[in-house]
Amino acid sequence: MASQFGVAYSASVAGVGMVAGGPYGCSRGSVSTAMLNCSCPADKPQLFEVTRYFGLDCRALGPDQYLAFADGAVARNKGQIDDVANLRRQRIWIYRGDKDGVVNGHLTEAARDLYLGLGVPKEQIDYVDMRNAGHAFPSPQSSDQCDLTRFPFMVKCPTDAGAYDAAGSLLKWLYTDLGDKQALAPQPAQLRQFKQAGYAGKVEFSGLDDTAWVYIPQACEKDGSKCRLHVAFHGCEQGQSFRNGNEVFGKRFVQGAGYNEWAEAANVVVLYPQAKSSTLGNLANPYRYNPKGCWDFWGYTEKYAPMDRNFSKQSAPQMKAVKAMIDTLLSPAAQ
Repeated sequence: MASQFGVAYSASVAGVGMVAGGPYGCSRGSVSTAMLNCSCPADKPQLFEVTRYFGLDCRALGPDQYLAFADGAVARNKGQIDDVANLRRQRIWIYRGDKDGVVNGHLTEAARDLYLGLGVPKEQIDYVDMRNAGHAFPSPQSSDQCDLTRFPFMVKCPTDAGAYDAAGSLLKWLYTDLGDKQALAPQPAQLRQFKQAGYAGKVEFSGLDDTAWVYIPQACEKDGSKCRLHVAFHGCEQGQSFRNGNEVFGKRFVQGAGYNEWAEAANVVVLYPQAKSSTLGNLANPYRYNPKGCWDFWGYTEKYAPMDRNFSKQSAPQMKAVKAMIDTLLSPAAQ
């Protein structure tokens, strides 16, 4: 979703951090492509027994094929996304674990190559290939070992310099002036919940949860302060209301990913929009079908429209909603 939003709204975005994700437009608006070629759900749910019956299973395509999907999406959406020439000034951070069985390395390579092909200088792209890492978000606060791929998809990865801090590494790449700054203890009162349901406008289904979160550093509440804004999209199965059996994900990501520590250190407001799971649709009719609580990267927020999928355009419900949240935070009334 970070890459999708960063391409569609490239005029408003200074940089993008991607954690184990594929290139813009990867799914081509197909739920089967999204679930069998752009990712491979870690727990292989029951639907995969059905797909195997018909001879289908997870299969990574070549990086050139993924790149062709992305290039095609950029071309199809011209005029409905910002001019991709804006990408040339963006800084890009891409992370993958070498033991990631959910998102194949061909996908992250294609994401990198798409940015290069669209004119992003190679010195503005940092590609992190973490050894012995599964499909998860690395955070020093996690207790799960690095090579695991399981709920809640947050792990601790040891390095010579200590536990790898993905949020810190990402933000230091995007904001070069952070330099040698050190993370600071976040202030619980600065993490605030707000109603996000209305931001998508009058749509039948947005896939958004009723509420979301924003962390506002203390320094950013002072008159005359100048602060930056970072949007942190949670991963699949990491929205606040996602249930793994009887266990609710809750605030694990908004409190434990590590962004809030850097928000305090670098005067960065962090917006945490929230998607929620839905099983009202099915594989044959993917409208409202989002059992893992992912962001919409295949078109589950729109009714069947095979020739003109909307999910990767500015007009898509989730894209519009996040942009509206950003605009609200940047408005003079919020200063």
